[in-house]
Amino acid sequence: MEIYLIRHTTPAIESGICYGFSDIGVAGTFETEAAAIKAKVPTGTFDVYSSPLQRCQKLATTLFGEDVHTDDRLKEMNFGAWEMLAWEAIGKEELQTWADDFVQAKVPQGESYEELYTRSMAFIEEIIEKGNNAVLVTHGGVIRSILAHATNTPLADSFDLKVQYGRISQLQVENGDIKVVFYNS
Repeated sequence: MEIYLIRHTTPAIESGICYGFSDIGVAGTFETEAAAIKAKVPTGTFDVYSSPLQRCQKLATTLFGEDVHTDDRLKEMNFGAWEMLAWEAIGKEELQTWADDFVQAKVPQGESYEELYTRSMAFIEEIIEKGNNAVLVTHGGVIRSILAHATNTPLADSFDLKVQYGRISQLQVENGDIKVVFYNS
């Protein structure tokens, strides 16, 4: 079984803003980025899943047509009270407390990275049970957490796994074991 993870294209937001669950659009470079991704998209029969946020759903339908299933578990991390704030506008002490244990510390009114990991892995396990090849169009946090699982990377070290906009990763599942074929292609 093959699972492809595709990160959305560049979002329409200035750098330095905290966002995750916010439903922001895509940058003006979308068509160019989508065309480059389309050239690398696997051929064959796949179940296609997407985060319901427009930056993912637009890419999924552009690449695969309208037969795309959305699932909230594929959303980016919920940054709660910090959504759409400049990182520098978040209190330094509050930000440091979270940064010291971002895996388990919850963002105020949001979630922890561990919670994102748990929902991402629940989704992956469900897909594996179905046994069909799948494509997931989702976000960096979700992809990173899945790659951490597949590579036995502790969540605390998983930000070393760089996941760039518009890149594809491939997983292979055999006997329930998930292996990375490639990432960030």
